[in-house]
Amino acid sequence: MKKTFLKLSAASIGALHCVNKYIDNSVSNNTKKIAGKKYCWKNGNIFYRVAGKGEPVLLLHNLNVFCSENDWNQVLPLLAETNRVYTPDLIGCGRSDKPSETYTGYFYVQMITDFVKNVIGERTTVVASGINAVYVMMANSLDEDLFDQIILINPPSLSSLKKMPDQHSKILLRLFGLPVIGKTCYYIAVNKTNTEDYFSEKVFFNPFQVKQQTVKAGYQAAHTGNGGGRYLFASLEGGYLNADPTEVIRKNNKNVTLVVSEHLPGAREITEKYMALNDSIQTCTLKNTKMLPELEAPELVATTIKKIMDKCENI
Repeated sequence: MKKTFLKLSAASIGALHCVNKYIDNSVSNNTKKIAGKKYCWKNGNIFYRVAGKGEPVLLLHNLNVFCSENDWNQVLPLLAETNRVYTPDLIGCGRSDKPSETYTGYFYVQMITDFVKNVIGERTTVVASGINAVYVMMANSLDEDLFDQIILINPPSLSSLKKMPDQHSKILLRLFGLPVIGKTCYYIAVNKTNTEDYFSEKVFFNPFQVKQQTVKAGYQAAHTGNGGGRYLFASLEGGYLNADPTEVIRKNNKNVTLVVSEHLPGAREITEKYMALNDSIQTCTLKNTKMLPELEAPELVATTIKKIMDKCENI
């Protein structure tokens, strides 16, 4: 009986491995080559694009396995008309390396800091989407020479950032860290149906505006790297990337603009809580958009960023 069970287990794992391999190969064969550069960071290689001339602008995509620097694809050329624009894939996302480790907020604070210092090489305007807004504020508090202006697009609610890892988080990390089973669980979580649901239900205000190329790009971002995205996925789900930015927001003395989508869940609360901590924060609302306006309304986002930069320069 024991031998039979072991044989069945081995056969099942072998079958799962074959399925995983098939998915890896299909994604690899369908992924288009995109011209870009590579920054050899201490914790992995970072893929990034740079375009335009002038004062630097750093665009940071939302931290999610479906997200990548490709989210700025339509914003990049509009800003590059007047500025030198950088769009990196954060470690664990897109075409950057996806090392096997537990990701934390401070990991990305370090990454952002080193990218500005070693790649851009001067103070920059930074536009951060989602939870990266928190890491940008933390990086700024540690080194005030990094940024000229800070633009935060749809940062998370402060209450959501207080959830800390628990026993369930540790189990999740172990499960997704398993070579075959963990990879299979991850591929189930980021399958095509779930990818489509992510964009139509969470990202876009108008689900009918979701294009197949957007879904395809998100699916490829999640699958590039032979399932390495599962480590970021487990870290996010387990709360390891949460960090309380209350003090750094309260003590901030930089030009900070909070850009919040009209239909983002909890938009009003987010705006009120951030402004309550620091009343010098400027605010702006993007109509008819939800989680990722850089995908849903790129022209509006580019115009808004330009207006914010021009206004701050003229103060």
